[in-house]
Amino acid sequence: MTEIKKKDKKGKKKGGKKGQKEKEGDPATAAAPKLKPIKNPIIVGEGNKLTVKCEATGNPVPTYRWFKDGNELKKSRKVKIKSNLKFSRVQISSAKLEDSGNYTCVVENPLGKDNSTGTVNVQGDQEPILTEEAAELHSSARPLLSCSRGEGKTGQIRGDMSISRFEDFSEETH
Repeated sequence: MTEIKKKDKKGKKKGGKKGQKEKEGDPATAAAPKLKPIKNPIIVGEGNKLTVKCEATGNPVPTYRWFKDGNELKKSRKVKIKSNLKFSRVQISSAKLEDSGNYTCVVENPLGKDNSTGTVNVQGDQEPILTEEAAELHSSARPLLSCSRGEGKTGQIRGDMSISRFEDFSEETH
C-alpha cells in the first residue's frame, strides 16, 4: 500500500468519513446533560391526551426519569413513557383532574445531572364565562356577545337578547 493510502485510512473512523470523529463515546465531546426547559404551563382538557416532553443533550447519552409531584413515574396502562437519544415524553391518553401537578424530567450521565419541571393543569368542563368586556352592544345592530369556556375555546352569540342582570341572561335568536 502506498504512503498516501495509509494516511487516508488513518483519518477515518469506523462508519465515518475522512476527518470525522464519532460523537458517541468520543472523550473530546464528552458533556454533562443539559435540558431545554419544559413548556410551562401545560393546559389540557379533562379526557384529552396529555403529553409532557423534555429534550436533552449530553455525551454519553443521558438516561431519563420522570417524577410527578416528587414521586417517580413508572410505565403503566395509563402512563406511557417513551425515550430516545434526544428526548423523552410522558403521555396519558385520557387526562383526569388528578393528573394536574408538577412534572419533572431528570437526565443523568456519568458527568452530571439536570432537571426541568413543567406544571400541568387539567381542566374539567366549565360553564361558559361571560365578561362585561366581552359584550358589544350597539343600538343600530344586533348585539354580539362573546364568551369563553376552558381550554381557550370561545364562542359568540348574536341575536336579540334581554339581560336583566349581567350574570343571568337569556337568549332569543331570530
